[in-house]
Amino acid sequence: MIIKVSDIEDRAVVEGAIEASKLRDMEGYGDVAFLRPANYELTAGKNGGIIVVKGRIACTLTLTCSKCLEEFTLPVETFLDIELAPKALMPSASELELTGEDLDIYYYEGDEIDLDPFVYEELMLSIPIKPVCKEDCKGLCETCGGNRNYEECRCSGVSHTLLGEKLKSFLN
Repeated sequence: MIIKVSDIEDRAVVEGAIEASKLRDMEGYGDVAFLRPANYELTAGKNGGIIVVKGRIACTLTLTCSKCLEEFTLPVETFLDIELAPKALMPSASELELTGEDLDIYYYEGDEIDLDPFVYEELMLSIPIKPVCKEDCKGLCETCGGNRNYEECRCSGVSHTLLGEKLKSFLN
């Protein structure tokens, strides 16, 4: 989604969707699959020379559970809040102490700004590092590999490793 800086007088509302196929092209995040387009409703406004973009982004993903390795769907709803400044306003000092506010400003060139990378980045930041299909997921048995969500494991549940035995003898 490209917005023209010259078209933003005071405030501009942009609604639409980024196709799942376009998001798939950006994927590089392991076992993430976009099921539906990412819908967005963004407001772009000018505050001096800075453009402030805020709004809601929502999509549905397919992820792999980090405990039981089953696929599950996860609805994601997040909020984009960024500031964009012309590249001419970028500080030129080679050694510059950044503040927290400086980290929230992005710079652009020309009259057009592509917001797709910002939407994609916000979606990626909303994905849990270790996705879990449900809060009470029991995961896989360490010994036999069975999914404990579907059936009780019949193995002893105690696995003996060479390293474990050496540590026991060391501690005793």
